[in-house]
Amino acid sequence: MATPATVPVQTGYIDSAGHPRIKIGVYGLSEALKQEFEAIIDTGFTGFLMMPFMQALPLGLTLYGTGDFTLADGSTSPRLLALGWVDVEGEKTGGVIVLEGNASYPLLGMDFLRKCKKALLVARAGAILVDEDRFVAAIKAAAEAAEATLTPQLQDPPAGT
Repeated sequence: MATPATVPVQTGYIDSAGHPRIKIGVYGLSEALKQEFEAIIDTGFTGFLMMPFMQALPLGLTLYGTGDFTLADGSTSPRLLALGWVDVEGEKTGGVIVLEGNASYPLLGMDFLRKCKKALLVARAGAILVDEDRFVAAIKAAAEAAEATLTPQLQDPPAGT
């Protein structure tokens, strides 16, 4: 069975508003332009990364086009899109970055989790990203161990009891 030491994780924290956050580096054309941010992981955001336009300017991102986004209130709003990289503890993943004029902090979305194949675990004590394949393997191993332990108990009781 996998132990915590064998399942690579990136450790984050829960901010005062209850949002999971993790430290990321973001850059575009050159890794020399990389800057670090404390990003919120937002499972309600389907994109890769959304970040404030003013924070994105010095990163050397490549403008990609525009996209229309449906907001929580149901309205649709156009946004500039750029291509860039997110670095989480040395693991680099590229994707489309939504540039937002009114945002005050970067948001990592579901496309980020899918592209870097991470599972998000959140608890009061903090938030972690775990390699999805190893996480699934650890869950299967734990389930098999639990089944092996419970199987003898689930059989019919001996006759005469």
